[in-house]
Amino acid sequence: MVRGEPGVGKSALLAAAADLAGAAGLRVLRGSGSEFEADVSYSLLNQTLLPLYTEIQRLPPALRDALTVALGFGPGPAPAALLVCNAALALLTTVARKTPVVVIVDDLQWVDRPSAVVLGFIARRVAGSPVGVIAASRTGTEGLLDRRGLAEVTVEPLDTEAAAQLVDVRFPTLPARARQRLLDLAQGNPLALSELPAALDGEAGHRFEESDVDPLSNRLQTIFAARMADLPDPTRLLLLLATFEGSGDLRILRGMTDLVHLAPAERAQLVRVDDSTGRLRFRHPLIQSAIVATSAYEERRQAHLAIAAALPGDPERRTWHLVAATAGPDESVAAELEHASHRLSIRSPEQKGPPESR
Repeated sequence: MVRGEPGVGKSALLAAAADLAGAAGLRVLRGSGSEFEADVSYSLLNQTLLPLYTEIQRLPPALRDALTVALGFGPGPAPAALLVCNAALALLTTVARKTPVVVIVDDLQWVDRPSAVVLGFIARRVAGSPVGVIAASRTGTEGLLDRRGLAEVTVEPLDTEAAAQLVDVRFPTLPARARQRLLDLAQGNPLALSELPAALDGEAGHRFEESDVDPLSNRLQTIFAARMADLPDPTRLLLLLATFEGSGDLRILRGMTDLVHLAPAERAQLVRVDDSTGRLRFRHPLIQSAIVATSAYEERRQAHLAIAAALPGDPERRTWHLVAATAGPDESVAAELEHASHRLSIRSPEQKGPPESR
């Protein structure tokens, strides 16, 4: 478990771990919790195990069917949570006999409840095996993963000397007064040290407002929102779709929009594309918050409708997006919601829970 405040560098450390593991010949499976998919059962597990789809089909029938249904790859009655846990563990340990595996999960505070149960189950049972698990979450957010028995590392802000070195490397021409104001505001937070200079309005000598007492995350979100204001409308729409869809799977996004619109966001360093997994990743969750905060109601509604249309084989997620796009009474959406509720009602207690707890 890697814990720390927003922007302290948890995602950067996970990315470095993934690079080192890949260079060492390990098989890397990555996933990330999404604030907008926290109510979608097994959405994180789907992200993480999707690259092993072929291997899932080689599992014993009971385990294969449990994962196939849980991950939305096929129809069937909802499997018991313990069966899904054992199936996922068996899958990873089987794959690891050929190539060691490391599972890396970011933004654990937003992982859906069933996926959190499976992840915790796996993490407590892989000691001594060629399977590793690294997960990161914000401090101050408990999330749904049972952390008992798991090793934890807390990532602290940079000390004064290291923070000053980072600023000098990134902004060598920053005047002394602005430099000191930046160091005072950022309090050693690497993301703040890198992004707050944008608040200088393009003038290196312009000092930060002394009255700026907003929480650090609010200041960063405002900066990200300002950077997105210059993006073309199709690019902003693509980012909104990616935010609500949650998985970042380019195959799904390609079915909703032209990926050529992604280029301006990549150039602005708001997102990056992982060529090995075919997934889009945001540099920081605050970017996603800024995207939603700066969008219009109709843009959000149309985005949810587009995602629902792109998920015909995933009825639970499809229904969730249809509900989010509905402004008033709608009999057809109500019927789909009733069907989704019925599917959830037959799941085991470990898989259920009120939306606010998830």
